[in-house]
Amino acid sequence: MRPCFIFIALCLSLNTASAVETVALQPGDIMLPQGHRMALYLDCGDEQTEAKDDNLSMTLLSGHAYVFPGISGPLGSAVYDADQVTVKLEGLGSGKDYVLGFTWWDADDSGRNQSVQFAPGASEDWQTVLPPVRAASFHEDKPSWARAQLPITPEFIQDGILNVAFVREAGPNAVVNELWLLERADSSAVKRVLIVTGDDYAGHDWRATAPALAGALREVEGLEVSVTECPSVFGSPLLAHYDAAVIHFKNYDDRLPLAAACEKGLRDYVASGKGLALCHFACGAFQEWDGFGEIAGRVYNPDLRPHDPYGVFTVRITGEDHPVTRGMKPFEVKDELYTCVDGGAPVKILCDAVSVVDQAAYPMAFFTENTGGRVFHCLLGHDAEVYASPGARALYQRGIAWAAGMEY
Repeated sequence: MRPCFIFIALCLSLNTASAVETVALQPGDIMLPQGHRMALYLDCGDEQTEAKDDNLSMTLLSGHAYVFPGISGPLGSAVYDADQVTVKLEGLGSGKDYVLGFTWWDADDSGRNQSVQFAPGASEDWQTVLPPVRAASFHEDKPSWARAQLPITPEFIQDGILNVAFVREAGPNAVVNELWLLERADSSAVKRVLIVTGDDYAGHDWRATAPALAGALREVEGLEVSVTECPSVFGSPLLAHYDAAVIHFKNYDDRLPLAAACEKGLRDYVASGKGLALCHFACGAFQEWDGFGEIAGRVYNPDLRPHDPYGVFTVRITGEDHPVTRGMKPFEVKDELYTCVDGGAPVKILCDAVSVVDQAAYPMAFFTENTGGRVFHCLLGHDAEVYASPGARALYQRGIAWAAGMEY
């Protein structure tokens, strides 16, 4: 299981006797893709500027150490630079799979907005691989750290070298708290799934539900599952590395605005034939974008009644002829029965439930292939217990495996 984080609300001024206590990312954390080993790890800001493992190395080329007041543990320290924090990776082997991970945090609430750029070898041809975004996530409606992962695709490796820049786009400087490099150790063929999280309203504890979903999906043989806490990855060209992406967030434009590249990236990703899955309040993601409904099939309408009272209800199977629900039986789940989705895009209902409030049937999961890829949309998932419920767990396993191109 992923490490326990003791999170005491961060006072934005940080002038408080309370402290935010943090721990380092550990090898085997459930956010990391299985089948990989953590080859390199660097706790930025502790005066360590290099990590080595056999032929692999990671070296900080620019940046100064800093410790944020009021924060203890590894995420309290960072390396910063007025323009960009630059890192050099060496010894990368051809034909191998690598993933670069990092933690960043606008811990003193100074409006840091950052992008990530890659340049191969000795080249100065920098390419943005993560569009500008606030260096934070939002948990319980408060800014927090964000951990993200970027696959290193072959075009960015030259003579075994990759240069990485964390670029200041706004705010006083660029910061990075942790860096790690994963190397794939398992050569078996897999379908790659990326769970994208990092924002939601306070009633949805994504730090609990995202790992719960990841754990469920890891039970599906042939699925490699990663988690990233940065919705801006939808604007990354590296998203194409994954067979399916999961929207496990409801973003809010006033606190974690996403660049236009993210809307285009999502549209292009699905149009290319890749898979997409949406969980629970993901029906409200990209709320400012009119084109989201065409991809998602149905979206949150704040003018509708949101959901039945939280409680137990029966999910009925209506899509008996579809691979996701074929052979499934009706099941009970304790959750929110959503009544708030709307839209006119063509969808096919896989299962529904009857409201105790108005006795009407509402879709609980459906799919669409209207925009090019396989899109599985499930409205279950208010809390982590839902993903442990056998029926809902199986539905998500089968639905996301199908979106990734597997016939589960």
